[in-house]
Amino acid sequence: MARRSLNQRLAQLVQGEQTDAVIRLEDRAIQRAIGNLDADFTALIRRTLAAWTTAFGSVGGDATNDPALRRILAAVRSAVRRLLAPLGPRAQQALDESLTDAVLLGARQHTAFVRDATGRNPATPPPRPRRPLRDAAARVRDIVAGRRDRALAMLRPTVAHRWSHVLTGIGTARGALSAVRSHITWVVGQAINEGLTAGIRAIGAQKLWVAERDACVRCAAYAGLTADVGDDFPGGLSWDPQQRGHGDPLPAPPLHPHCRCRVVAWKDEWAEPDVLPFPEALRREARRSIARGFSLPTESNAARIRAARELLRTGAGLPRSVEEYAALAVRAGRFTDRSVPTGRP
Repeated sequence: MARRSLNQRLAQLVQGEQTDAVIRLEDRAIQRAIGNLDADFTALIRRTLAAWTTAFGSVGGDATNDPALRRILAAVRSAVRRLLAPLGPRAQQALDESLTDAVLLGARQHTAFVRDATGRNPATPPPRPRRPLRDAAARVRDIVAGRRDRALAMLRPTVAHRWSHVLTGIGTARGALSAVRSHITWVVGQAINEGLTAGIRAIGAQKLWVAERDACVRCAAYAGLTADVGDDFPGGLSWDPQQRGHGDPLPAPPLHPHCRCRVVAWKDEWAEPDVLPFPEALRREARRSIARGFSLPTESNAARIRAARELLRTGAGLPRSVEEYAALAVRAGRFTDRSVPTGRP
């Protein structure tokens, strides 16, 4: 019972408190990078719609070769350049300023985990962001520039001669904001895991993959896996057979944009005899998550059903009621409720 309680505490620490701290850091960087640009793009759409209806009477019809179309598109292209010009430099600066904080946060989270797992405080030298992290932060400029150029190409009179075309072009420019959000979470996730890995290396432990409770079918396949600190985790794992084999080996999470998996330290000697070790507890919880369909709404329901079918086919090793729930969902072709229950893992 003591070890089971410890497993719950460790899971709550990593999947709850520590993940929340990472999200807060991400949110701060995103806010510094994007500022009020969402509202600015909404205002641009309103202004452009007003100009369009004034010039053409409605959003229907074709405005090919109309001088008013060229004036409207010139104004929109100018606005897109103006709105996106500061985004790349500002996003890079926000990331640069967050990298040291993220790496140090990972190191502190490593210390907290080991203290809870062993009762000892590990001596971990404070790590610094490595050059690849700085390079990854700098790539955000190219991401914004690429979105801007695609939008400008779509907002030419030979291409955009209907309101729907103009709206699509503005939407493509606005997509730079989502791309920046994804890149920030990706780079921050790398920095967090870099700090964690430095701590793991310092104490000579293995890396243990901890997935979120509502992890996707790919991340759930990694939950509970261990690797030596100098080795990679295998590539292409997934509970969904259709997603297997896609991806290279990787030293640590994140596995994909918006992934908040992380590695923590683990030594087999920390497990107690005749008690489920923490890595196996994570693997069991991941199987339960697949059987119950716990997932974000953005993930395909079909992928979750394929994953549950594969779990049952290979042997879930879960309580009968949980396996029966999964079997009913597979027969129905959907999970009625995919939300993770509140409370402790």
